[in-house]
Amino acid sequence: MLFQNVQVHGPSGSTITDIRVADGRVVRAGSGGEVIEGTGLGMIAVVADPDRGHVVGRIEAGMPADLLLVPQRIMPRLGTPWWRVVISRRDVRGLLTRGRSVVRDGDPVARPANPGGARTGTWIDRAGWLHQELLAEGRYDETRGGRRHAYTGRYWLDGDRIDYLDDSGFYAFGSFIGDELYHAEFVMRRG
Repeated sequence: MLFQNVQVHGPSGSTITDIRVADGRVVRAGSGGEVIEGTGLGMIAVVADPDRGHVVGRIEAGMPADLLLVPQRIMPRLGTPWWRVVISRRDVRGLLTRGRSVVRDGDPVARPANPGGARTGTWIDRAGWLHQELLAEGRYDETRGGRRHAYTGRYWLDGDRIDYLDDSGFYAFGSFIGDELYHAEFVMRRG
């Protein structure tokens, strides 16, 4: 897959360039595959930061292709904590998870819900403020600060990664590490 003329935070600063994705990674060269015109769009990378969790990072060859394509006007700054990146569904022009297109023009690409039997159930943050119920049919329902159904939507599992597409229109993701679920600024355990 080739994204042409997109703005990126790269190794030498912010620039307009082409980004190629193959085998789940950003690559330097290659041919073939789908070409997506990105004029007026920005591409951001989701990278791990040991002190702040996931942040908006630089796009470099060889990195995993966890990439978000949005209009340049709303492109977040380098280093922005991922949980502060709130982008509406209509602004998600493309989302790649491990190099696979999972959202295109605000809508999920056909993808099975892949509910994970062992991962379904209620997950609660350490303070007890957030309760996130992962339902067997691939939907989630969150209670925040006692407010039931604060956020609802679909989720997908891919190994230890979970992607969310909220009914109100935004995208989020998390990771299962051991017996904990890391989502935004929350660390949750099964309730």
